[in-house]
Amino acid sequence: MPSMTFRFTTECELTFEGRSYEEAYLKFKDLCQSQKPLANPPQLKVYPPEDSTIYFEVDEQNQFSQMDMMKGDFKQDILQNLPDNWIRRIQSQPFH
Repeated sequence: MPSMTFRFTTECELTFEGRSYEEAYLKFKDLCQSQKPLANPPQLKVYPPEDSTIYFEVDEQNQFSQMDMMKGDFKQDILQNLPDNWIRRIQSQPFH
């Protein structure tokens, strides 16, 4: 199953899975736009990042790419920031 991992400058890391890379990205986008806590147990609160720099990797590629500011578009945020070999891999997967 495709997955994407996002890391913020606070060293918080979240992995989303979906039927496609775009779906995993959209789950992350929805979370950031909601501005609600990601987790809220008694002594812990984790929120989406306030800093606009986000690092992400595709399927544990062991190389994070940088997204300077989330534009809200899979092609602009993900595809334009990946190495060519990963772009070909993602484009070979169905989006829906």
